[in-house]
Amino acid sequence: MSTNFRPVYDPLAVQPMREELTKVGLKELLGPEDVDRAVQQKGTTLIVVNSVCGCAAGGARPGVMLALH
Repeated sequence: MSTNFRPVYDPLAVQPMREELTKVGLKELLGPEDVDRAVQQKGTTLIVVNSVCGCAAGGARPGVMLALH
């Protein structure tokens, strides 16, 4: 993880939202180095910017989970 990275929200408060996506197979990319490695791999990459807002809860996370089924 990048030494300059600081979470905006309390990690314990957002853990359930993160788990929604990791339970369906997404791998967390927690810093710029993780993203760089992921996009350099061969094949198709789906990157989701998770959020705590209502749009993410009502559309983004459910949509990603549905798309992966």
